[in-house]
Amino acid sequence: MMHPGHLERDDAAVGNASYLNQWSEIESVTGDIMALSRRADLKLKVEARLQQLLDRSIELQWSQSGLSPRFSPLKGGGPYPANVEASGILQLVALLAAIHNDEIGALLIDEPEISLHPQHQAFLLEEMATVAGDPAEPNKKLIIIATHAPGLLSLRAADDLPGLVFFNDIASPPKQVEAGEALLRNKKVAATVARLGATHRMAMFAQRVLLVEGPSDEIVAAELARSLGTPLMARNVQILPVGGKGQFPEVAKLFTLMGKTVAVLADLDALADDNTLVNFFSNLPSAETVAGKAGHGSVAKLDRDLRTDLVAFMGKHKDAVDEAAAAYPAWFKDAAEETGKKRLTLARVLTSPKSFGGAAAAPAEALSLRYQALLGILGELGCYILRAGAIENYFVTPQADQSKLDAATLEAASFSQSDKATLKAGFQDVDAALTFISPTRAVDENLLLRPKLAAVLGAVFQSMTVTSPDAELLAVARGHLGQDAVVFGIANRSTETLRKVEVSMASPLFDQPTFPFVIGEDENLNEKVRTVLPARA
Repeated sequence: MMHPGHLERDDAAVGNASYLNQWSEIESVTGDIMALSRRADLKLKVEARLQQLLDRSIELQWSQSGLSPRFSPLKGGGPYPANVEASGILQLVALLAAIHNDEIGALLIDEPEISLHPQHQAFLLEEMATVAGDPAEPNKKLIIIATHAPGLLSLRAADDLPGLVFFNDIASPPKQVEAGEALLRNKKVAATVARLGATHRMAMFAQRVLLVEGPSDEIVAAELARSLGTPLMARNVQILPVGGKGQFPEVAKLFTLMGKTVAVLADLDALADDNTLVNFFSNLPSAETVAGKAGHGSVAKLDRDLRTDLVAFMGKHKDAVDEAAAAYPAWFKDAAEETGKKRLTLARVLTSPKSFGGAAAAPAEALSLRYQALLGILGELGCYILRAGAIENYFVTPQADQSKLDAATLEAASFSQSDKATLKAGFQDVDAALTFISPTRAVDENLLLRPKLAAVLGAVFQSMTVTSPDAELLAVARGHLGQDAVVFGIANRSTETLRKVEVSMASPLFDQPTFPFVIGEDENLNEKVRTVLPARA
């Protein structure tokens, strides 16, 4: 008799070969795993995501007991059976298989968040979004989920509300907002709905945290990340408003103690008013090295010198400073006159030093170059400053009659009408902070396909003759690579004196504009493979 703590380490088997063609009738992990064994292209589609997200590969082997899934870690260690893998990972594999299976036209999922880390829930939502749509369209399917997880609600704007059905209690019928509801056009409703997505407690689960001053910064940064294709939650990143510049150092210290990577996106007054924020980053272990690479001995000393020189510049060019400050939109309230003037002067120095004109222009440009060097060093350390002042100074369509939150929400809502290049240029400082805090590259299927293609071509060229039939080439490919080889189509295109093959992409799941292509035995195999399957990350 097995004791209660026993863990079965023999390969667990799922399904049975006699039910292989009935996989769609098995509404469980088993059915989806069996579908993977039928489709090498679907298996590779899922495996590419496992490798990127979890550093794992999956193997599927049939035995007398059934289908045995096994996992292999990419960073060391041998393969192990599925029964010792985390249940959430097994569920993720099954869900990804169902999501990307183009034989499925409609997918109903009950509580996909079960056993999944918040990061993996967000990744799953992104994967569903890529295929959700009208089943009449190629590679699209209807997806309906029942969930208790706020992170799995695709709710960014009021127009998303009709896509949700609300089950409030067992005694009441479910509710759904009509798509034509006039209330959805109300600006205040739009602003309220957009703010519902802020889940600040998720920062405790995150690996990387971007601290911003307030909710306006959070709204704009989050929507900018989505519009630019910079995934945050799926990359284990959270944006957290701290309530003011004075909170940055202590909150950053707290999250650093938790072992998290921390970055800061601050208004310009955090640089103009005092050296508190700069001093925090100058005390980081890597600060001296980063400053040294830029030709400076100390971040704090560079900041101190610039602070002195900025005051001297303002005193020497008082008229030009007053004129420039008067023309620059203020982003602060209740600041002392000299404090406000210093902030506006620095904003002008950083964004348009030539606008001072006259004798002040050249000194302003020189001062600007030195400040840009300081900001470059701070950026490498994770500190980003809004050079123009505050987030409102970046808005394309300022909303003078709106509150700060509503103005930020309306500005963020307009991002869908702008192209990526325009957004990156207009919100350069925010984009830089997002890039720092979310550096993980996107899924690149070509990195997985490259060795498969190279293995197939190598085996084919070693065994073929100029007269080998196509069926023989395909058999060689399968014999060397197994079922994965069916992703590629191989045809003999040899001449009388030179062996050549044409390679096509046999699977509809991989969009490869470089296929089909022809390669001869006289070409560099490695170079050709990298050319037809270029890195996309």
